[in-house]
Amino acid sequence: MTKEETSLKEDLASNIAYLKNGIGQSSDILFQDFSIGQDKTPAILILTEGLTETLLISDQVIRPLQHQEFCRKQNLIKCISSSILGIKTDQLRTFSEIGKAVLQGNGVLLVEGYSTGLSIEMKKIQQRSLEDPENESMLRGPKVGFIEELRTNTALIRQRANDPNLTIKEMLVGERNEKKIALLFIKGLTDRELVEDMIKRIRNIKIDDPMESGYIEQLIEDYPYSIFPQVQTTERPDRVVSALLEGKIGILLDGTPFATIAPITFNAILQTPDDYYQRWIPSSLLRILRYLSIFITIFLPGLYIAFVAFHPGLLPTTMALAIAGSRQNVPFPPLIEALLMEITIELLREAGLRLPKPIGQTLGLVGGVVIGQAAVQANIVSALMVVIVAVTATASFTIPQYEFSLSLRVLRFINMISASIFGLFGVIMGFLLLIGHLCQLESFKYEFYEPILAKDRKDLKDALLRLPLKLLPTHTQKSKPLSSKKQR
Repeated sequence: MTKEETSLKEDLASNIAYLKNGIGQSSDILFQDFSIGQDKTPAILILTEGLTETLLISDQVIRPLQHQEFCRKQNLIKCISSSILGIKTDQLRTFSEIGKAVLQGNGVLLVEGYSTGLSIEMKKIQQRSLEDPENESMLRGPKVGFIEELRTNTALIRQRANDPNLTIKEMLVGERNEKKIALLFIKGLTDRELVEDMIKRIRNIKIDDPMESGYIEQLIEDYPYSIFPQVQTTERPDRVVSALLEGKIGILLDGTPFATIAPITFNAILQTPDDYYQRWIPSSLLRILRYLSIFITIFLPGLYIAFVAFHPGLLPTTMALAIAGSRQNVPFPPLIEALLMEITIELLREAGLRLPKPIGQTLGLVGGVVIGQAAVQANIVSALMVVIVAVTATASFTIPQYEFSLSLRVLRFINMISASIFGLFGVIMGFLLLIGHLCQLESFKYEFYEPILAKDRKDLKDALLRLPLKLLPTHTQKSKPLSSKKQR
């Protein structure tokens, strides 16, 4: 279809017929005709029922247009646009622009004798109230999380960051269902090349409908085949603001309550806002526990399999005899024993996630206890195996980012199989391969494994340990900020 065929005509009846043959076939698209001023100039207002504030448009647009006089007819559209105070308006010249405006919740005004329409922003914003973040519970800090409305989310950021250099750049993504996406960064602090690279990646996204921010994350990352996420997901505005002040970029997509932070490092995933709201000694202890929980989540079942099946002589004699005694009536080898329990725990975890909260919590607690006890009494698994699986599952819950904990759970199964084939050698080789992969992994061209391997030793003050805030005077260099003053 050519541009001339899709452009508005001066004949109002032709424009209405064209639109009714297109978007007008949907029953929620309303066409409200009326006349303007004493000249009774024919006009029509097109809107989407349920998406547009119908009563406000009637009171603030249609009624004033019917009873007020405007300037000369040849300037009528401009006069109407300038007279509707406090309401954003845009001129439209094609039917495709009209269709997008109407389906986005705007009202569109067409007037007889004009080949230009007027989009009147009167969207009915339907949103839930601000609530605590469901997936990121904190002991201290703001008790408010993002919601599905983009403008509300950007306002939450503005409330906590009044830096005049905070820049919000909006774009559209989606071939069929266009959605707004907002890039947040602090001009003069965030690396300019990083901002330009991020804008380029988002503009190159080709997808019909980015239904959730997870689509965006997967389409802009550097290593789509890596098991690890290369961005950080959060529901907390304070975490986004903290990342912006470190020179990172925040990404908000309309329709989802999750924000994306990039670039990230391995260490940043294990940090929480609570680390900075509390004193440095307990915060450092909790960080060490999180690193320990990573090792337990990935390697503990594999180590059990390796020692029991291949290297019982490496265990203390008393422990080896105790393990042998507990496994005396177990008919399965250690790998099958571990897989049975790990798969059962994963099934309970997934079922608890999908069920309603009260039922899911009961299933997770009661199901784990009952199944574990019954398995031991039936001599399907040993009591020590139940303890190891329970400790492993508990350790995986201490990881702040759910997507990262999913990656660790997958690695656990790989490590178990490797240990069942090669023993302790397989566990060690798996550890070395994991470290090698982490070292070569990048997040938007920045090293993922910093600051653990950072050249600047000042970054280690906020890595495994979180030293007192007085000793953290400079920005970390993981995102190469242009300013050297650190803010928290």
